[in-house]
Amino acid sequence: MNGYTEDLDSLLESLDYEAFEEAAPARRTLVRTPTRQSSFMPRQTTTPASQTQVQSAARNLDSKIETLSTAVQALENRTNLLSTGQDRQVALVRREVGDRRKSTDAIRADLQQTKMLAVLLPLLTQESIAATDDSGNSVRVLTQSSNQLGILLPLLLLMPGYGGGDSKGGFMGGGDSTMMLLLLFVLLGRK
Repeated sequence: MNGYTEDLDSLLESLDYEAFEEAAPARRTLVRTPTRQSSFMPRQTTTPASQTQVQSAARNLDSKIETLSTAVQALENRTNLLSTGQDRQVALVRREVGDRRKSTDAIRADLQQTKMLAVLLPLLTQESIAATDDSGNSVRVLTQSSNQLGILLPLLLLMPGYGGGDSKGGFMGGGDSTMMLLLLFVLLGRK
C-alpha cells in the first residue's frame, strides 16, 4: 500500500499546476503506514503463550490496524478533494460549452438574417428610367429594377452548395441544387 501512495504523490508532484487558474496545492505529506516488519515473533520454548504475551501481540496488531485505518481515511479525504475539484471543472466546462453553443446559435441566426436581407434588397431597389408623359415631355421615373438576374442571384445564397445554404433545407425546401439553378436560368430567359 505504501508503494501506491508514493506513486500517487510523485504523480501529483509531477503535474504542471501553472496552467490552471488555481494555485498549486501545498506539498502533501506522506500517509503514515505501519512497518513492514512481521508482527509474528517466533518463540524459543514450546510452552503455550502467556496472557501477557497474547495481549502484547494484540496491542501491536491493534496499533497497526489503527495506523492503516488512519491512512485509508487520509487517502479517502484526498480522493474526495480531487473528485470535488474535478466536478467543479466539469461544471465550468459544461457552462462554457453552453455559452459557446448559445453564441454560435446567435451568430447563425444573424447570418441567416443577413442572407435574407441580401435576397430582399434587390427586390426593394429601384432604378431611374427615362420616360415621356402624356404631353410628350421627357421625365425620369423610378421603377422596380428590370434586371431579373440581379434579383435572382441573391437567391443562390439560400441554395445548398452555392451560397452556404443549409444542406437540409435551403431554397424552397432543399432538393437538387443543380435543378434549382437550371430553373433560375429558365425563368430568366422567359420574360
